[in-house]
Amino acid sequence: DLNAMVKDFKWPQVWTTNLALDMELPARMVGTFEMVYSKDLNAIYMRNADVPEQVRYLDDGRPYYTTWVEGDFGPVADFELNDDGGAGVYVIDNTDEGYNLTLTAQLRKSFTNGLNTMVAYTYLDAKNNLKSTEIASVLWQSQPVQGDPNQPQLGWSEFGNRHRIVGMLDYRMNWSEKQSTNFAVFFEMAEGNRYVYSGGNRYSFIYSGDVNGDGYGGNDLIYIPENENDIVLDATSPYDWADLDAFIEQDPYLSENRGKIAERHGLVNPWFTNIDLKILHDFKTGMGHFQFNMDIMNVANLISDKWGVRQMANPLALSPLSLTGWDTNGEPILAFNGVEDTFMDAPGEYSVWRIQFGIKYMF
Repeated sequence: DLNAMVKDFKWPQVWTTNLALDMELPARMVGTFEMVYSKDLNAIYMRNADVPEQVRYLDDGRPYYTTWVEGDFGPVADFELNDDGGAGVYVIDNTDEGYNLTLTAQLRKSFTNGLNTMVAYTYLDAKNNLKSTEIASVLWQSQPVQGDPNQPQLGWSEFGNRHRIVGMLDYRMNWSEKQSTNFAVFFEMAEGNRYVYSGGNRYSFIYSGDVNGDGYGGNDLIYIPENENDIVLDATSPYDWADLDAFIEQDPYLSENRGKIAERHGLVNPWFTNIDLKILHDFKTGMGHFQFNMDIMNVANLISDKWGVRQMANPLALSPLSLTGWDTNGEPILAFNGVEDTFMDAPGEYSVWRIQFGIKYMF
């Protein structure tokens, strides 16, 4: 591969505006409203200068890049300007389209009997031109695209909860001058999931195969058919239109976007609920101050193994259609893999209850 950058390339810059307001409300409550808006001034994107001009358009509107030339053993796919077997020329450039907006509203109230309460709601709207940071060639080849891979469109950011509600109850019981206990409950309900190495809160539906003919497979976003006549299915596949239609209908994103090419990271993880319990006991002696604590994370899952379980996308559901050939009109022939449900229970520590004990000595 060859790597380059434009002559007027600028290091990334972001303009951030932060406005916040605290107000004392009736009933001795305190309200907070905060807005954080960040705008990309010089974000990064890259293009592969070895990709030729499109030779035609598919029926779904996306450009197609491969031409067929006669080789020693018949027609050979030609998808690059420089005939070097797939090496790319990755040029780094700037864009200013990305942004993120966070709005938070919070209410707090303290009672004279030692009870403290808080509830807050946060809304996030974040879009960018690149899926994430990575080596230029790997990022370009894995970037989910609707059309021209060298002009990445503004798409949803992979991380962050679109909606998040949190609440807290904290009560302090004083047993004596030397002993007291704090009981605290933290509640969280959000659309999405916590960040994990394998991915974020959003997913892209992509084809298995190189549908746009740019020489790289596994990064072309699927077209969501409206009906049976809107897709060419492989007749040899064990799964037919009824199976694919049922899969589309059960998915909240696919069923609402028929007749469109899927968006990058258009699918959001389902809502989850998490409840944590903390008990902290203070004990003062002549030898010093001791603290004993017990934390139970995802305590609802301790009560029932059906509660507090998070969801994640089934990898088979994210690449449901495979390219198996081309029909006489030059349209892709696709095979459905038969997956029935988009989401499945997520393995890992956040879907089960955990408990930890601690002791602290202060002198």
